[in-house]
Amino acid sequence: MFYTERDLDRSRRRGERLRRQLRHYASDENILSRRPWYLVGALLMLVSLALRDEILFVSGLAVILLGAIPEIWYRFCLSEVIVRRHLGLDRVRIGDEIAFTITIENRKILPLPRLDLEDDIPEDCRIISAVVRPSFKTGRATLTNAFSLWAMQRVTRRYQMRILERGAYTFGPMLLQSGDPLGVLNRQQVIEQPAYLLVHPLVMPLERFGLPARAPFGDLATTRRLLADPLRVAGVRDYTAGDDPRHIHWKATARTGALHTKVFEPSAHHTLTIFLDLRTFGRDDRLFGHGQFVGVDHDLSELAISAAASVAAWGLEQRYAVGLCANGTMQTHDDLVWRPQANADGEPGASNASGASGEAADAGVTIGGVRAITARRSAGRLRIPPASDSGQLLRLMDALARLVAFVPRPIGDIVVEETPRLPYGSTVVYVGAAQALGGEGVEVFSRLRSAGHSVTLLLTGDTPLVTRRLPSLRLGGSVKWHELIRGALAERGLDADGQPLPPDAPEATPEGAASHPRASLEALP
Repeated sequence: MFYTERDLDRSRRRGERLRRQLRHYASDENILSRRPWYLVGALLMLVSLALRDEILFVSGLAVILLGAIPEIWYRFCLSEVIVRRHLGLDRVRIGDEIAFTITIENRKILPLPRLDLEDDIPEDCRIISAVVRPSFKTGRATLTNAFSLWAMQRVTRRYQMRILERGAYTFGPMLLQSGDPLGVLNRQQVIEQPAYLLVHPLVMPLERFGLPARAPFGDLATTRRLLADPLRVAGVRDYTAGDDPRHIHWKATARTGALHTKVFEPSAHHTLTIFLDLRTFGRDDRLFGHGQFVGVDHDLSELAISAAASVAAWGLEQRYAVGLCANGTMQTHDDLVWRPQANADGEPGASNASGASGEAADAGVTIGGVRAITARRSAGRLRIPPASDSGQLLRLMDALARLVAFVPRPIGDIVVEETPRLPYGSTVVYVGAAQALGGEGVEVFSRLRSAGHSVTLLLTGDTPLVTRRLPSLRLGGSVKWHELIRGALAERGLDADGQPLPPDAPEATPEGAASHPRASLEALP
């Protein structure tokens, strides 16, 4: 009989694995504790042979079995046990219900009368009709399952899970525990099988935020038109009276001896850039020092993120190039570095959105099962370039789902950095707290308006703020956010806690809701 090199390699790996197991069991205290049972049983059997006592022989055999049975199950109970966790989707919206499936399979002839599985899950993910208990980890819970498996048996348990909070969630690890039928020895195994889920922010029609249905970011509702982009020079022409002196082509003028003006290529579409500010408080120099991070009001932060997501979705529906800049930190899973792709189409339901934006992976700290990047060159800054392709909405929603207010930078610094990249005549929308923007932020956006950009401020909170003739709108505060959440959940037949509404409950008809998923709005001027 001839053996191939592949067969020999497989045999060597199997032998090496067996030797590692033998070395492990040779020093295992639980197995060493069974040795006295074998010694006592052997002595009883030897004495029974000398005395010709059958009862003593059976007693010795029973002692050996009492020592061997727990050891056999301890050695092999968790071998050839396959555990799988499956999420029905990996991208959902707030209030969606998805399938959560756990499959466990025993691929050996040794039955498992007792098998416990504990899965570490996010606290905000509510699994219906399941045993979930609090965890000692902040923001985590433990899903407990008990199984009893015969030889070569597979069991599948299906649950429904509902998520009520935006975020990037990690499931796992799992703790598998089993033992012998007598309950003498128990064995545990940690299964590193993570699963990831993105919960996109709440997207609502703009009327629900108090924005006008016609031209929400301008006074005039005009048809779309082409704009001359001063960054794209197509050629030169003779100067005529009324031309902007800033557009004179001085090299052509010097060469020909007559004034010439630059001719610009038209821009194919408008650009909408959203500046999202996750800070909800201003600077408190007396307590924390100049410009230090004070804290975050969760409701105001979520209201701003929801408003930014709604504006972005509306802009893409109107076929505008939509970009996003934010001063938050991106959440990334512990084994994944995530960056928004600048020019790549994404399909809903893809496993993970990964890409590069010119920055290397950075060290971070773990917050609630996800990794928050904290290195100086990437912390406190999110930028997605303007685009109108089919994958832009997915990139924006994924980014907003992962966004967390972890030591955010002042939004004014980000606006100054981004100003040279803004196309001429861009529409700029600021979304954030009035208290965080302050007079310095208003001054920055006033300079943007003087440079030829259309600026609108969408302010959360009730702090008074002088906007210097900049168009502004108050979105509201905590009451408004809870009102939006209740309305969105009521449309899915749920109450504020995510529980099904009683059959006799009146149907919620939020004020300003349109008959379609999103109201038809006028184009930007």
